[in-house]
Amino acid sequence: MNRFLDLAFAMLTSPAKALRLITNEERLKEGFILWIFIVFLLSLSVFRQGPGPVVQFLMMFLFMGAALLVHSAVIDYISGLWGGMGTARGITAGFMAASLPLAFSVIFSFLDTLGASFLSGIGSFIIFIWSFYLDVKAISVNYQFHMGKSVVIALTPYVLAIIFFLALMAVGIMAAVEGIANIQDVQSIESMLGQM
Repeated sequence: MNRFLDLAFAMLTSPAKALRLITNEERLKEGFILWIFIVFLLSLSVFRQGPGPVVQFLMMFLFMGAALLVHSAVIDYISGLWGGMGTARGITAGFMAASLPLAFSVIFSFLDTLGASFLSGIGSFIIFIWSFYLDVKAISVNYQFHMGKSVVIALTPYVLAIIFFLALMAVGIMAAVEGIANIQDVQSIESMLGQM
């Protein structure tokens, strides 16, 4: 347990060194313990009346776990295409540990319930930037990329998701336009038949 606390403290004081240790030694156990603690805190912070804390924790665990695995797989694939030398186990452990800033979102959700939504918004933005920085650092140390390449790789899944949704919207709009055109054709045929 002492080793785990040292690692959590190192993530706050010297994240590059801690992430290098976690990713290079593929410390999935330590990363998982840190990640499950964060999931527990987040499930407590969003707990309202409803399904209960256990069900809420399980739902948060499943959702965040699936997102973590998909994110790790996409980053590992993209990094492999770019010549990265890291492992999927290393980046998964790194991303688990890099979720540490999310634990501080409990404080800002508490501030939001007190009515200080402005501070909550600023805090959420800082946590987002901090989490993104740690993700980029995990990519950098796991695949031995420089920071610029790591930023591009970290942004790639989001860019691909935006392109996918824009393409999906374009297909939907084209289908709607085609449907409207077909309706007008049918109406003109019906009006011609009505005139005869």
